[in-house]
Amino acid sequence: MKSEYGEYGLKIGLEIHFQLDTGRKLFCRCPPEILESVEGLHFIRRLRPTQSELGQVDPAAYFEFKKGLVIEYVAPYESSCLVEMDEEPPHPIDRTALETVVRIAQYMRSSIVDEVHVMRKIVVDGSNTTGFQRTAIIGLGGYIRVKELDKNIPIQTICLEEEAARLIKREGNKVSYYLDRLGIPLVEIATAPVIHSPDEAAVVALSIGRIVSATGFKRRGLGSVRQDINISILDGNIVEVKGVQKITQLKKVIEFEFKRQVGLHKISEVLKERGVSKESISGSPVKDVTEIFSNTRNKIIRRNIKKGGKVVGVLLRGFSGLIGMETAPGYRLGKEFAERVRFWTGLKGIFHTDELPGYGITQEEVDSLREFFEAGESDAVVFVVAPEKQAYEAIKRVIERAIEAVDGVPSETRGSREDGTTFYMRPRPGMARMYPETDIPPIRLTSKFLEDMREKPVKDPSITIAEIVAEHSINEELAWKLYDSDYIDLFKKIVSEAKNLSASFIASFLADTLKYLEREGLDVEEVDDQLILDAFKAVESGVTEKESLMDIVTYCIQNNVGVDTAIDKLGLRKISDIDNIRDQIEKLLSSRDDLRNLPKDILKKRLMAIIMSEYRGRVDPKEILGLIDEVVGAEDNG
Repeated sequence: MKSEYGEYGLKIGLEIHFQLDTGRKLFCRCPPEILESVEGLHFIRRLRPTQSELGQVDPAAYFEFKKGLVIEYVAPYESSCLVEMDEEPPHPIDRTALETVVRIAQYMRSSIVDEVHVMRKIVVDGSNTTGFQRTAIIGLGGYIRVKELDKNIPIQTICLEEEAARLIKREGNKVSYYLDRLGIPLVEIATAPVIHSPDEAAVVALSIGRIVSATGFKRRGLGSVRQDINISILDGNIVEVKGVQKITQLKKVIEFEFKRQVGLHKISEVLKERGVSKESISGSPVKDVTEIFSNTRNKIIRRNIKKGGKVVGVLLRGFSGLIGMETAPGYRLGKEFAERVRFWTGLKGIFHTDELPGYGITQEEVDSLREFFEAGESDAVVFVVAPEKQAYEAIKRVIERAIEAVDGVPSETRGSREDGTTFYMRPRPGMARMYPETDIPPIRLTSKFLEDMREKPVKDPSITIAEIVAEHSINEELAWKLYDSDYIDLFKKIVSEAKNLSASFIASFLADTLKYLEREGLDVEEVDDQLILDAFKAVESGVTEKESLMDIVTYCIQNNVGVDTAIDKLGLRKISDIDNIRDQIEKLLSSRDDLRNLPKDILKKRLMAIIMSEYRGRVDPKEILGLIDEVVGAEDNG
């Protein structure tokens, strides 16, 4: 696969957004709290795009407007105000957030602007009540050194932005958002497209995340980091994939998108070999073919015709075998047609002759369809069933996407799924998307301000790792895992308050065990640091054993209870009187013939397993081992 990345000239640029935990939102004094359950004021809005100063309308904004969305907002009383509701002008920009992003820019050797000008970036999908997102460029250029790759990664821009509202649900043409997340400060860091594989992208993303963590203001939790990927092959069109939350997902998305784009490139080559041009597609015949399916067994078509719908099709010359061709695992050009139709018209799908006969459509109907269009062997027919106006609009979108197939990969914005697959979202935004924010005056970054920031520089993560290794005697690999988990501050607090526990044990639990619980489906990111600290203090004070720590935290997460309750419910309070356990060991030796003749070392292990299966988490294993040594030794002397 690596050689394929080079063969097709894979180029990747990253735009990574990190939420900043500065204690307040970017343009008001509301706390940046993501709430479990939200109560508040409900209100409805409809958003529409406006023209730029040059009279242009951004295509991505126009695309969202065409959906005709009705947007419901819930403004929680605890973490939103009139600013989020767009009923009051924004307050002055949060100073801590500005300072943090300037320090990041200085660390990355970026050229910092003389004045910060906040801009409005048009967004009419409902995620901002204003219809735009406020953003400001802080630094241009610069680079980071990535030791693992032995190269510098150029930085294009460093911006300070406000976070969007939190999506609750979509129902038809209505969407609902919480405003608790709206306005949380974001730093956006964009790299140049000098990354050439999924593994490289993962390393670069991790390196950038470590730098932001070093400021001490990086938020934790699922959704606090979002990675957008700009990806292209063979110097072709750029595809932007949005909303990648995890590094493991980042690699999967790039692998999938690379395969999809290579597949589209191959389709383009075949189309050109067959003499297909954009002009020939744009003139493709579109016809009403309802009569052909008047007696069809396909339930969807029959039901729609009965309601007055029409079956409308288009002949795509030279597309036979290509619409059903797999471009990536489980993904085909036909699916791209369907996605485009779905987002512009709301229709759930299309039909095409590459997949027919099937779905109740007979060979006779397919033959009649091809004959009606005078289709040749290399031609395909795509058709839909819907109310007449909607059907013709859907076929128009199929033709548009077919024209793009001649060039290979269309320039577009795609969304990402957890499994790494991508889907069509909207056209790529244009230059008409940005215009100045008139409610916020420019902020002059004086020489004194920049000098003050240089006096509190972002600490190089490798220096922090070296200090942790030296101070706490843990190995470097574990120290990096701990750093990347964003639990460094909690680690230091636990070490200071649980002095009898080894630093390696604490670090391993925070870096490895919590990650394991997350993989098992537990919502670890939402666990309060105080709960984890309480669990360690319970071990430190002798209330329970350290072997029970994972069970206690798991129970707390699953049942939303405190540490003491979990210990009692699980029966994990430490047993102080172990004389009964001595009696149990002696009874095992006297009553179990299968134990009596075992070699001493195996006997001890077997006894340890039996006792710990019953008392794990309630007694110290060392004490049990000591009892076994005493009892077995006494038997030998007897």
